[in-house]
Amino acid sequence: MNDLRREIVTQVAAGTITAEEGAARLESLETSATPAPAPAAPVTGLKGRFVKVISQFGSAEIVGDPSVAFAVADGPHRARQEGDTMVIEHQPFDEDDSFAFGQGASRSRIVLNGTTIARRNLTVRMNPDLALTADVQAGNVRVDGVHGPITGEVQAGNFKVSDFRGTLNLVVQAGNVTASGRLDSGSSKVRCEMGQVKINLEKGSSVRITAHTTLGKVAIEGDGAELGGGGRSAREVTVGSGAASLSIDCTMGNVKVSAD
Repeated sequence: MNDLRREIVTQVAAGTITAEEGAARLESLETSATPAPAPAAPVTGLKGRFVKVISQFGSAEIVGDPSVAFAVADGPHRARQEGDTMVIEHQPFDEDDSFAFGQGASRSRIVLNGTTIARRNLTVRMNPDLALTADVQAGNVRVDGVHGPITGEVQAGNFKVSDFRGTLNLVVQAGNVTASGRLDSGSSKVRCEMGQVKINLEKGSSVRITAHTTLGKVAIEGDGAELGGGGRSAREVTVGSGAASLSIDCTMGNVKVSAD
């Protein structure tokens, strides 16, 4: 075990892996019952642990990775521990950075120290069974393969979730919400002030859906969807036995729900 710890510390010192990934690997060693190298055992003690990603400017990609004990980040950021929550804060700007506005082929872009700001996005890999909170002011959020509860808010940008398994609590002020996955327990909510909402419920979902839009229309499709009351701008739908609940509210834009 000591040799494994020494190897991880050496890799961090050499820059082969990040300090956050080294810490995650050391933590994984502590939870392993076998002293010799072996395939990673299921991570224990995940209940009550959370990952929170914060970004004021720039996009964030968050990927569920079962080989990660907690969470590791790639890109300009600061990480800190707050109780049972690992907080990862995206920092596309440093104090000494200089930036200017340049013209691209089709639109203007922000150039930071000679590099387009879009290249300084944040990527987070986290254990898929942990709960996630994402808070982005201006930028897009993409979440893939996170199976714990997902809570997120985007002020200006798009929110895309793939392969979800837990509850959703998503709010987007100006932008689109796209989500695809299975929902069969708990209470979920999706709110969009201005933009489109598209939800695809994969096979095995069991949920009662209430969808409403003020300026737009609601469309439901799929053999697994059983329509209830409502009209062009509001629908009540049951997929499967309706074990879970999902409330969708869009002020300016259309809502589309499909069930496999």
